[in-house]
Amino acid sequence: MNILWISDGKKGHEKQVEILLNEISKTVNTSIEKQIYSTSLFVQIVEFISYASSILFGNLFLNKNKFDNYKKNKIDIVIGAGSSIHIRILLIKRYLSNLGISVKAISVLTPSIYKNNFDVICAPMHDSSKLSKNKNVIYFEGSLAQVSTSEIDESIGFIGIGGINNHYIFDENEIIKQIEFVTSLYTQKNWFLFTTRRTPNKMIERINKLASKNNNLIISNNNYDEIIKKASVKFVTQDSVNMVYESLSTKGQTFLFNMKYIKVNKIVDQMNQLLANKQVGYIENIKMADDLNKIKTIPQNLHNDVFAEVEKVAYKLMQKIKLKEV
Repeated sequence: MNILWISDGKKGHEKQVEILLNEISKTVNTSIEKQIYSTSLFVQIVEFISYASSILFGNLFLNKNKFDNYKKNKIDIVIGAGSSIHIRILLIKRYLSNLGISVKAISVLTPSIYKNNFDVICAPMHDSSKLSKNKNVIYFEGSLAQVSTSEIDESIGFIGIGGINNHYIFDENEIIKQIEFVTSLYTQKNWFLFTTRRTPNKMIERINKLASKNNNLIISNNNYDEIIKKASVKFVTQDSVNMVYESLSTKGQTFLFNMKYIKVNKIVDQMNQLLANKQVGYIENIKMADDLNKIKTIPQNLHNDVFAEVEKVAYKLMQKIKLKEV
């Protein structure tokens, strides 16, 4: 099976598509071609007009020269994630369909337009209100993450820090206090701390300063996948949905940092549901009196199963598009 992966180059999007394709490749012989499609807003608008015109007036306005190279590749699936590549995927499907070549167009994450024109949409459940009228949807919880049942290392801890977002107040002082609390609570562990592109520079400076005074706090960059699998305990800020579900897709305990939400929305609801079901632990910070706080950890239910959403999605996707297993 030949798969064309159109990528917008964004790490968060790429990771979820790659994980899904890797899972599919376990049971289906695949040949995957990845194309980075990072283009200007102007080109995206031109392609949108071209696609919309092809629907209204046929293929009179479809620039076929741009897609000639695809007809030689015998593509079975064209897949991708991100709003900037959705029209590109649909244009490729439309062009090849006009040549009598059957191609399945798949969106990982929810497309903003032409939802019914995709053969399959793999979307998080918190987007279900946007897709209530669509029957071509495979839902998953949170985000797609690599599943690991490897044994954990009791000497390793993981800390994942997000940044400025629309869901939670990113209070640097409170998060620093909680990092200090966690590392002092488990002094026997080596704590590997990872930031994201949303982490403010000032926060990174404060974390680096903290690490310089704390021998068991390690600022890490290039061994993320290895550490999150091995870590016996993981602490993640609530705005980092991908890191939360990546943690839950491995063995070991997962805790959420204590954060105040800006307003109730689908992400806040998702985190609250995990907390209510005791699928994650959390740091509780209770104000006892003026300038006196009590801080402690509330554990998750230790009998929770490792999340395996990507395995479920891959199986359902193969059923929907009738792929033949090896």
